Amino acid sequence: HQVLGLARTDAAAQALTAAGAEVHRGDLTDLDSLKRGAAAADGVIHLAYNHDFSQYEAAAATETSAIGAMGSVLAGSDRPLVVTSGFAGFAAGRPATEEDMPAVAVRTSESAALALVPQGVRAMVVRLSASVHDAGDHGFVPYLIGLARQKGEAAYLGEGLNR
Repeated sequence: HQVLGLARTDAAAQALTAAGAEVHRGDLTDLDSLKRGAAAADGVIHLAYNHDFSQYEAAAATETSAIGAMGSVLAGSDRPLVVTSGFAGFAAGRPATEEDMPAVAVRTSESAALALVPQGVRAMVVRLSASVHDAGDHGFVPYLIGLARQKGEAAYLGEGLNR
C-alpha cells in the first residue's frame, strides 16, 4: 500500500517522506485540498486536529468542515472514512461501552462522521484511549505519577470502576 499524508509544514512533509509516505500539501482549513486528497485515496483515515484548546469551538468547526469535505467525495464510493474520537464525556456514573454516544460538543469528529452515513459514506470511528503513553511521554500519565509521588498517594474519583 501507499500512504498519502497531509502536511501543512515543510517539517511535516519531511517526516512523512522519511516514513515512506507521499506528501499532500494542505491543512484542515483548505477544503479543496482535502477533497483532492480524499478523491485520490482508496480510503481516508483522519487523525489531524488543532489542539489549541483556547479556540475549542473554532477547532471543532474546522474539524467538522474537514470531515464533511472529505466525506463529500467518498459518498457512494464504498471507500472508508475513519475518524478518531475519544471517551471524554461518556457514561457518567458507570463504565462506558461501545454503545454510548458522546455529547456533540465533546467529540465533533464522531458526530460529523456518523452524520455522513445516510449520505452513503462508509464512515467509521475509532475511539482512542484518554491516555496513550510510552517512555518519552510528557502528557497526562506522567503528570499523575508525579502528583502521586508528591502527595504520597494515588487517588481516583468515585469507586474506580473505569480503570
